[in-house]
Amino acid sequence: RDETVELQSGRVLDRKQLYVESIRYNPDHNDLTYCSLADELAAGETVQLHDGRVLDRKHLFVETIRCDPKDIYRHRRLFDELRGSETVRWYDGRVLDRRQLYVEAIH
Repeated sequence: RDETVELQSGRVLDRKQLYVESIRYNPDHNDLTYCSLADELAAGETVQLHDGRVLDRKHLFVETIRCDPKDIYRHRRLFDELRGSETVRWYDGRVLDRRQLYVEAIH
């Protein structure tokens, strides 16, 4: 997993950095990339996007859902990330718990 690639510009990027670059150029239609980046992060790890936001796994899954709200698989991935009474800030600003996320997924 420590593989890197050198771009024509000479920059050397690892997998996480490549995903961040992809999101930089297409932030609103990159649900698969947000999901893949989430999969690269360890529990508790965060990543900073070019727009300055610092996101953890949960919030990357929120971004995947924002890009494709009808994809039930992404809702499930986020649901599985939440523990107990933990909540997550939804892409429209609401704060959702597991039950509310489930309701959101079936609508």
